[in-house]
Amino acid sequence: MTPDYLSAREARVNEMETLLAAAAPRAYDELCFPPDEDRDLRHFLLRRRPCAAVVLDGMSLREIPAVLALAAPSRYRVAEVGLSFAALPSETVAFVAQRLGVAHCAPSQLPEKKNLREQGIAAHYFSHPTEQHRLEVEAPALLLWSAFPDNTYRDSGARFAHHFAEIQTRLEIAWRFTVQQLPRDRPVLITSDHGYVFFGPGLSAARSNDEIRPLTRLLGGERFKFLEPEEPVAPHPDLVVKQAPTGERVAMIRGRVQTHPPGDAANKLYKHGGLSLMEMLTPWIVLEPE
Repeated sequence: MTPDYLSAREARVNEMETLLAAAAPRAYDELCFPPDEDRDLRHFLLRRRPCAAVVLDGMSLREIPAVLALAAPSRYRVAEVGLSFAALPSETVAFVAQRLGVAHCAPSQLPEKKNLREQGIAAHYFSHPTEQHRLEVEAPALLLWSAFPDNTYRDSGARFAHHFAEIQTRLEIAWRFTVQQLPRDRPVLITSDHGYVFFGPGLSAARSNDEIRPLTRLLGGERFKFLEPEEPVAPHPDLVVKQAPTGERVAMIRGRVQTHPPGDAANKLYKHGGLSLMEMLTPWIVLEPE
């Protein structure tokens, strides 16, 4: 899959979100609800035992074809392909709190969490694609959390569309050190905590500088902000203020509106934390051994 594939399909998403924002903005509210139990990570780990789940941090819907292409050579049958939802906001720590019940916890801290072990979940964290672990194969549920591909968006290459093609190449390496190391007696869920919106040329909502300026002032280079309990926020048609399941108030950009922050943040084409289709919809792929 090439940068042309990325740009062409992202243009179609942009057209869809432009229509949604203009004609049915309340449709975005549907993205704010937690997923049904059959698309919930914690429910899978507790109910499908013995089982395993691999969370590829930041993997988007764009990578679904690449994952499916890796399944057959690894001797897995694709049992289910669907969608789940990111947390509010669509970022990692919020997902860990809302989907795994571990508050204020980075994924790298999951292996140490006593409450996961008490539930029979053995967590392993992979900081880079080639990291190796001795998996606790006797555990009823294995949770493998990979920092890939999210950690690649800090690279200088993330300023360009070709970064997408590089992710496809590295995915095979990450797959080899996670999915292919799992015991063969259990179904495997491949999912992610959030996706990314890609802001290539012409792939953001058409807004004037005057319309965008209040969002830039409030959020800076981010697409969301946790608010103080009584912090006032001026109404804006592209801004949503919600209460996350953990209780915090959070302001998020709705749709594909791109702010104009100063400095390095302005050069990043891949962003997350807001309320767009590509950020909030996440892959849900269940594999079973052949």
